[in-house]
Amino acid sequence: MQFEQLFEVVRAHPELALFTTIVAGHFIGRVEIRKVSLGTVVGTLIAGMILGLLFKPEIPDLLKWAFFDLFLFAVGYSAGPQFFASLKREALPQMALAVVVSCTGLAAAIAMVALLDFDPGLSAGLVSGSMTQSAALGSALSAISAMDLDEATRNVLMAHAPLADATTYIFGEIGLILFVTVLAPRLLKIDLKRVAKEGEAELRDQADAADDGEWDRAPLSLRTYRLENPELNNTTVREFESRYAAGRLTIMAIRRGGEIHREVRPGTSLALDDVVLIASRRAGIVGAAGQIGTEVDDQELFQEPMVEVSIVLTRSELAGKTLGELVRGAARGAFLESLRRGPSTLPRALGTRVQRGDVFRLKGSRTAIAIAAKNLGSIEHDPGHTDLVYLAGGVVVGILFGLLQVHLTGVPLGLGTSGGVLVAGLLAGWLYSRYPLVGHIPEPALRLLSDVGLIVFIAAIGLSAGPHAIQAVHEGGVTLFAKLLGAGVIVTLAGPVVGLLVGRYVLRLPPLLLLPGLAGAQTTVATLNALKERGNSDVYAIGFTVPFAVSNVLITLWGPIIVAFSVALG
Repeated sequence: MQFEQLFEVVRAHPELALFTTIVAGHFIGRVEIRKVSLGTVVGTLIAGMILGLLFKPEIPDLLKWAFFDLFLFAVGYSAGPQFFASLKREALPQMALAVVVSCTGLAAAIAMVALLDFDPGLSAGLVSGSMTQSAALGSALSAISAMDLDEATRNVLMAHAPLADATTYIFGEIGLILFVTVLAPRLLKIDLKRVAKEGEAELRDQADAADDGEWDRAPLSLRTYRLENPELNNTTVREFESRYAAGRLTIMAIRRGGEIHREVRPGTSLALDDVVLIASRRAGIVGAAGQIGTEVDDQELFQEPMVEVSIVLTRSELAGKTLGELVRGAARGAFLESLRRGPSTLPRALGTRVQRGDVFRLKGSRTAIAIAAKNLGSIEHDPGHTDLVYLAGGVVVGILFGLLQVHLTGVPLGLGTSGGVLVAGLLAGWLYSRYPLVGHIPEPALRLLSDVGLIVFIAAIGLSAGPHAIQAVHEGGVTLFAKLLGAGVIVTLAGPVVGLLVGRYVLRLPPLLLLPGLAGAQTTVATLNALKERGNSDVYAIGFTVPFAVSNVLITLWGPIIVAFSVALG
């Protein structure tokens, strides 16, 4: 097939260009130079601009903005519970850190725009790329598209934004990783692994897990024993489980004579010769036979069905309690497989404090799970079901809310449709965490909406910008890229540097909260992952969620704001 024929096919079927961009972007993003890769987002943007330049496909605006709205709603929904939890007094220092970092980044961007005379498109890409927040690119482009400009000028500005974003994004991510995982620890004179171990020790409830504390990471084990220890005669289930709290032994069912009792309560009495079904992490049950009695093979007792469910914490009185406190009370007999807060998986240490909206993945008997669900919140009964009415209705409300605007120097200022959808997502996620009767969107669906929504938007932006971006390259040449790279380095590091000083000496945040807080304040999940890898611990995720939720909102709003400042300064 000759190029002219291929050109006509792509023009007639622009979806070919769209999905080819996504495929090519994936492979471009995986190319590593000294273990540094571009990432899928930048790779897709570059692939889109190349294919856009070659084939000039016509991508409908409706497609890119619809997918972008889905992405924003998913981000807001996921971050909503943590965003509103950050308004509590104990989380205010972390919220303040996010405000300091994001506002310093904006101030640095404004200074670079004034110094280097960047147009609104380059200004928008500088903010979104340097602060690694693709949502800011979308909100800025939305503001540019609403400006009173001729079509040619608008197309140039719309092309400049992704060009600047792709140029500055690389250091925006790599530079922050190096700062948070290498430079900042040296400035603070700390060792990441030692800090993580100290943090894990603080989270561990020494009274309940004095011997090891690692049992919760082992597979769940079920054993049956005949009670032969005279000390256990006439004790209650509560007393038995308290006696073996270090190993977290939980009685799931009892055979007394020929009768099996599966409704085991804390006040149930035990007697010699009872056969008990005990659940524990494998490490906790080692050596139990010598203290309890002979292990027996009771197949009928083993038929106690074990289920695994996700439960959303909605009980406000439990917010702020530790996992150790929940184990002893609200979640007796239920074993924690994972604990999620927004995009982060938290450590399962007994001292980890929970928040409303946290999602517990629990495993246990039907009785234990039902009691845990009643005590904690609500079971996600159909984890594969997405409430599409809630999703679509939230997007509609967000768009309408975003239409409320004021004009500054000819630029419509306000949340804009993008910011409105993000705020609607925040409210929707928060409402679901409080009243989980409607509005369920499972985590896999949120991830799909976020990933597909963003990547399709970025691909469409690249395809549309490609034909016009080459004009900017010809006009600016090497000088333009040098300016963008220099400005990008300053904007990327300004917020974290100031945030490190303010967080350390004003907010008095410990390194365990400060370092992941810097990553969250710049909305970079890759930096958190690098921090957890360097520190060899998930404990750093605790300091990430609040700044991440706050900065997701703020930096998205910086898009139209930097556009307005660029117009005013120009």
